[in-house]
Amino acid sequence: MAKLVLLILLIGFPSVTSAAAWCRYPNSFLFNYAGRAYTTMRAAINACKRNAKCNGITQEPNNKNRYTERVGPQIQSWSPTGETSWAPCPTTANWCEYKNSFLYNYAGPSFTTLQDAQMACLANKKCNGITQEPYNNNVYTQRAGPTIHNTSPSGETSWAVCSAFSNWCEYKNSFLYSYAATSGYDNLQDAQRACLANSGINCNGITQEPNNNNRYTLRIGPQIFGTSPSGETSWVLCPTS
Repeated sequence: MAKLVLLILLIGFPSVTSAAAWCRYPNSFLFNYAGRAYTTMRAAINACKRNAKCNGITQEPNNKNRYTERVGPQIQSWSPTGETSWAPCPTTANWCEYKNSFLYNYAGPSFTTLQDAQMACLANKKCNGITQEPYNNNVYTQRAGPTIHNTSPSGETSWAVCSAFSNWCEYKNSFLYSYAATSGYDNLQDAQRACLANSGINCNGITQEPNNNNRYTLRIGPQIFGTSPSGETSWVLCPTS
């Protein structure tokens, strides 16, 4: 899933009169150029703030790490070239809940309430999500992740900022016809990332195969069949309307 980091940038240019809060999204991009490219992030953000067409900045590793003004506004969390993007932080982040899941590695202090943990995570560049630990007084722990593992042996629950990986609808006891790739994936998020990269070409959904070590497989579909003889589960992008 896409990482959300609160980045407080004190812009030193005359046109900026106050501090601006921008969030950093690794491995992401915004579609379409909105203006020029810059050698520094500060210059790019300052220009973007003046540009009515600009909704964010994308840094291009394949273009001398230039910072480019982008139209967007949606942040695509599956950059094939390892780009990084910045956009104004939302005043409140939308968090998605994942039952029976966890993220690896602690990223900071733990908290007794979810709200406090989420606020700390948004301000912590190492944090990509929250995992609640039932075996540890139900504390909410900051986690590095970023992958969400849906196989918690202790019934943990996790939260991460909603992203492109969150806009998927789950269909129990279903499957899509035809493989879109020869290999499967160990976790849903990696499969979704690969499917998004092939969206509109081959992949229209994910089917998890209980008879194949619960691997997540890319499928062409696009039709979802709700009669899986082996108890498969499938995911496709949720309808926009």
